[in-house]
Amino acid sequence: MRKIVITFLYLLIFIASGCRQTAEKQTKPANNAKNIQDTTIVKHKDALNEFAWYSKSYSYYWLAGKDTLDFILYVSESKENGDVHLRLYHKTPILFTTVLKNIEASLPLIKKDFDLSKLESIGFREPIFYLDLAKKLSDEYEQEFGRKNVTYKKFVQFLLHSGLNSQINEFLNPLHKRVKHYGFEKFFLIDKESYKNYLPNVDFTEYPEFTFNAHTGIYLDLENKQ
Repeated sequence: MRKIVITFLYLLIFIASGCRQTAEKQTKPANNAKNIQDTTIVKHKDALNEFAWYSKSYSYYWLAGKDTLDFILYVSESKENGDVHLRLYHKTPILFTTVLKNIEASLPLIKKDFDLSKLESIGFREPIFYLDLAKKLSDEYEQEFGRKNVTYKKFVQFLLHSGLNSQINEFLNPLHKRVKHYGFEKFFLIDKESYKNYLPNVDFTEYPEFTFNAHTGIYLDLENKQ
């Protein structure tokens, strides 16, 4: 429970720090990151004033020329046991497949600073931020439950048997990790008419008729692959 509380506190702080501006024009939820070949990944050592429970923390930014792209990874190491936690932040929608590719591209740099055999959790933005993920989960959910709400426990079990879980476990395979648990804070279903309340100025034409949201995104609790 303590780890979950710390996880959500950390998510709240870095999400709040990043949510300073909203684009005025409509954003199409697609691959809004430039090709990895055109970018440079740089790191920044984070101050630990607000995170006394961490021994170190770095932010990894994507640069295209002199421009900072809307994609940041926060990686931290626990002072208590050396566990490593990775969190993703971006302000606008992006394809989930692009997210995984960007994280994969950053791993060689991250491995210089952290022991990823101790990677314990990964945090993403809310599912609504990922068009391809929203489509996949909505289709699978509707086939199993229709449009009705289910309990948190049942939803977590659904995720553990979903296409998302297979996709993430394939990504984690080289790290000899797999998903142990999915966590949300106040998970709920939302319909298409309500999307604009959570992502203003986004073109939702290609989005499914309903999807999922959570106040602090989705986090993955990991374990070693047997």
